[in-house]
Formats: sequence, structure tokens, C-alpha cells
Amino acid sequence: MRAVHQHWFERTAAKDLDGLMAHIAEDIVSYEHDAPLQYIGRDQVREVCRAGADSAPGGVTWDVPEMKVLIRDDLAVVWGLNHMTGEMDDGTTGSTWSRGTRVLQRRGGEWQMIHQHVSYPYDPETGETKTDLRP
Repeated sequence: MRAVHQHWFERTAAKDLDGLMAHIAEDIVSYEHDAPLQYIGRDQVREVCRAGADSAPGGVTWDVPEMKVLIRDDLAVVWGLNHMTGEMDDGTTGSTWSRGTRVLQRRGGEWQMIHQHVSYPYDPETGETKTDLRP
């Protein structure tokens, strides 16, 4: 499971969309940071990944420093805080932390992500998303 994630981290840094999709199930349901409420299918998730890569013209990195993994038979659940960084045109680097949970199923001998939920906390008094929090 950690190797699957390492593959995603490396393919993110390379901005390799085909590589990113290698472990994404055709029938994935993903709850992303942005609207709409859900993205259904590999093609929709690919577009989310493409938009993310395009939002940072320079380098992009992603990791889950304290990843937790639970595997039972052909089902795996992975969770932790996602750390994303992106280099902008002006050379500055932005960084965000969010929450992430992924569910993978072994299909045909390979792990495929069938569900993902990523989110930022929000301030209940203002309704504003809190993208500047750090662990």
C-alpha cells in the first residue's frame, strides 16, 4: 500500500497524469476539496488531478507523512494528513495540509482506489475553509 502511494507521490512530482491513474479504479467515487460534492469515474478524477497540476506551473509535491494503513483481505483503508506543495510562476512555494482517506480494493491482483475523501476543515462561525492550518 505504501508502494502505491509512493508511486502517486512520484507521478505527482513528474506531473504524469497517466501514471497517476494507474491505481485509480474506473468506477471510483471521489470527494475532493472543490465542488461538486463528488466526482464519479476515472475520467473525472483525472481532470481534478490535471487541474491541480496546472495550478502550480513549477514543481508539485504530495505526501502523507504519518500515513496509517489497514488491510483486510482484498480491501485496504489508508488515512492521514495530506501535505501538498506547489511552486508558482514567481518562484514562491505554496503549501497546504488537508485530511485524506482512501479505500482500495485488490482487483485482478492489483490495488485500485475505489473511494477517496479529501477535505479541509472549516470555521463554523464564518463558514470559511481553513487551508492555512498546520499539524
